[in-house]
Amino acid sequence: MSLLEDLLQKTSRTFALSIPLLPEGLQRTVGIAYLLFRIADTIEDELPCSIEDRRRTLITIADRVAETPEVMSEAISAMRFDSEAILNGGYTDLLRSTQVLIEAFRDLGAAQQASIASHLSRTCRGMAHFLGRDLSDGSVQDLREYCYVVAGIVGEMLTELFILHEPGLVRSRDELLSDATAFGEGLQLVNIIRDANDDLHAGRRYLPRSLDRPQLIELAQHNLTRAARYVRTLHEGNAHPGIVRFNALNLALANATVEALREYGPGARIRREEVENILNQVVSGDNLTDAFELI
Repeated sequence: MSLLEDLLQKTSRTFALSIPLLPEGLQRTVGIAYLLFRIADTIEDELPCSIEDRRRTLITIADRVAETPEVMSEAISAMRFDSEAILNGGYTDLLRSTQVLIEAFRDLGAAQQASIASHLSRTCRGMAHFLGRDLSDGSVQDLREYCYVVAGIVGEMLTELFILHEPGLVRSRDELLSDATAFGEGLQLVNIIRDANDDLHAGRRYLPRSLDRPQLIELAQHNLTRAARYVRTLHEGNAHPGIVRFNALNLALANATVEALREYGPGARIRREEVENILNQVVSGDNLTDAFELI
């Protein structure tokens, strides 16, 4: 198992399953991109140090990562925190591998590097803006803006990477980008609803009290409906089947999580057997019919 595969297994339940479905050249690009964004997310949520220290680090990365990617490892090294206090050991391993990931990033094509770095900069700046904010008294728009910062931007970046790999998709660029942010925001909102109790215990409050759980799920479902259109646009644009399956799996798992949340509430997770059944259905066959039945 490569370092990238090992880190994906340790830090992501979903993307560790979906990234291997991508065509070979794109697997490495998206894997590196995901892990760099995961580092930013770890700085935002997991590091046992002050909000101000984390905010300063995120802004430093945002300001310089496009020109000097090594700033990520430099900024993390400058922070003072006890790595043993990080609850998820996979995140500790990820942070320790930052420089190796930067070197892998440097081996990507210039266009891929530019896309990843520019979107990572925007995400880090947005995370710094929201860091420490209590959104429980905020509006639905505040929640949407947060979801955009941490996941909608990722949807935009992935779309650019897909187009770079499959130039024929440029004909569908506007249509794809119009739904890409909703795709990312929908996945993030599902995660926030699912993890609401854990976030509350950690002092993070993202969900406005003005919305009850059914309303939040309805908002997530609206975004996931647009995500389904995104997947169909990829298919109709003759995207590589691996790209379609990657997105279909992420969406199918989110839809299954929504159903679990409807029935069991926050904290509900999909059973391992159900995940395996969904994965098998997405990857089976040549015509993607089974995958589309799930979205």
